[in-house]
Formats: sequence, structure tokens, C-alpha cells
Amino acid sequence: MPSLRALAATVLAVAATGAAGCHGREPPARSPEEAYLRLLDAADRGDPALLFDALDTPTQWAIETVHKAQREMRALVLDGAPPAERDRVLARTPAACEEALENPRRYFRRLDDSAPALAELKQRLYAGHGQPIGSARGAEGTAEVWREGGSIFRFTRDADGRWGFAELREPWERAKERALHELETARRNAALYHRATAAGEARP
Repeated sequence: MPSLRALAATVLAVAATGAAGCHGREPPARSPEEAYLRLLDAADRGDPALLFDALDTPTQWAIETVHKAQREMRALVLDGAPPAERDRVLARTPAACEEALENPRRYFRRLDDSAPALAELKQRLYAGHGQPIGSARGAEGTAEVWREGGSIFRFTRDADGRWGFAELREPWERAKERALHELETARRNAALYHRATAAGEARP
């Protein structure tokens, strides 16, 4: 019986064959089992960018929102914030750098927490034994996938039929709310700072 890694390689090779002409990006996972194997491939390669690709759509959107909010905060403070605030924001958002053609996939790869999260997932993925992979679909586009005696992994399906790993959604939704709140604060502070600077320049 083939190993889990060999099974993943076979399934992903078939998927890649169907993705010809898609600029090297794999097509969306069309089953929770395929999404599980995408997760396994990310762990085997040790690449957080591939983990981003394997996440469910709401989690990806949350990460993209955090990324955009942090990039705007960096732009605001670089445009003219007091040195203390500028240094604080830049130190807290190093992954959201001003790189040309930036995207949330590369942002996720640069985050300090991404590699450890992937390593922890790899430990869980290789727990247990036996083939084949088991799965159980729930209501409203949810599913669980596991190996015999191993961890259970949760996946969800979006409106377009794409399946993705859902277990990072909750912390990233919280991060999104924090980032949007911090962005609003940064916008207010920037407006106040510019008004104060303009008033100072207008004085004789």
C-alpha cells in the first residue's frame, strides 16, 4: 500500500497536469481530501506560502485584509508621523514591507509565526497510521479529514466549490479586527498630525 507522501505526490501530480496554462499555480481543491493533500504538500516542502494556498477562502481574505491594513499604516507613518509613532508602527509590521508587486502570499511567508505553525501542522499530519485517508462531510460545506489514529483536520468549501483548511480562520479573523481598528487610529492620528503641522507653518 502506498505511503501517505506517495499518495499525496500522485494526487497533486494529477492536479498539476490539469492546471496547464495556469502560470504554475494549482487549481482549487475540489474535495476535502484533495485540500488535505495540499496541506500535506505545504508541510513536506516547509513553505508557508503553500500553506496560505491551502487555507480556506475566508482565512485567506482575513490575512489579505490584515496585510492591506498594515501596509496602509506603514504608508501613513512614513508620510509624516512623529518619529516615535513611526518607529513603533514599522517595528510592529515588518512583514508588510513596501515591496513592489506585493501580495498576501509573500506576506504570510515572511511572518514570524508562519513557519512554526507549519511545523506544528506537519507533526499532526504525520500522527496516526494506516490508509486510506478517512473523511466525513458535515452540513453547509464543512468536512473533517484524518488518518487512522491521527488528528482530525477541518475544511470548508466556499461558494465556488473550493475547499480549504479552516482551523486558522478564527485567530486571523481576530487579527483582522485588530488591524482594522489600528488602521482607523492611524488615520485619525495622521490627520491630526498634518493639521497641527499645517497650523504651525501658518503661524507668522
